[in-house]
Amino acid sequence: MNKLLVIFIVIFSFANCSFAQDTIITVEGEKILISEFRQTGTSECYYKNKKGKEKEIDMEDIFSIRNSSGNETVFYKQDTLKGFYDSKEEMQQYINGILAARKEHKAPLFTYLGAGLSIVAVTAVVSTGVGALFWTPLVPVIYTGFVVKSKPNVEKITKFIPENLKTEKYVTGYVTQVKRKRVNNAILGSVGGLFLGWVGFFAITGL
Repeated sequence: MNKLLVIFIVIFSFANCSFAQDTIITVEGEKILISEFRQTGTSECYYKNKKGKEKEIDMEDIFSIRNSSGNETVFYKQDTLKGFYDSKEEMQQYINGILAARKEHKAPLFTYLGAGLSIVAVTAVVSTGVGALFWTPLVPVIYTGFVVKSKPNVEKITKFIPENLKTEKYVTGYVTQVKRKRVNNAILGSVGGLFLGWVGFFAITGL
């Protein structure tokens, strides 16, 4: 029994070592799972992503690295000469806002609206002819441009943020990620709708 217990513990420990990964957190709030990290100079470093491929990243783009145990090493330094005006605490609040919005804000309406507009655009040219079909990519471009230019209602999208977290930098990070999500969803939805519309067009017309 003792031998079986030892074997089980060894296997369990090996599994934990094999799958344990550290996480790079960038100054833009991106999380990158890594299995290896090495710094070759003052500004360049390399890491292996979860697929085992080696990638390069500038140290100035890294806020911190969090190991599998949850311990975090912060690399970010305030440097006004390089454009890093925020203090370490302010940057942490900004990143926390981005991470919170990434988890909480899904913006499906922008996906559905983009898909719907693209499908409607393709459907509208069915009676016009194939020539008009090549103008339909303008719909995703115009729609995405509209979303890029639009300004989120800060008061509305941040009203559920707890007051103890609602600092200027946290809100800025939150709103920044909301805007990114909306733009990304607009692109994905409109391009996806365009593709489905084209498939439907050629299926209906037999071209």
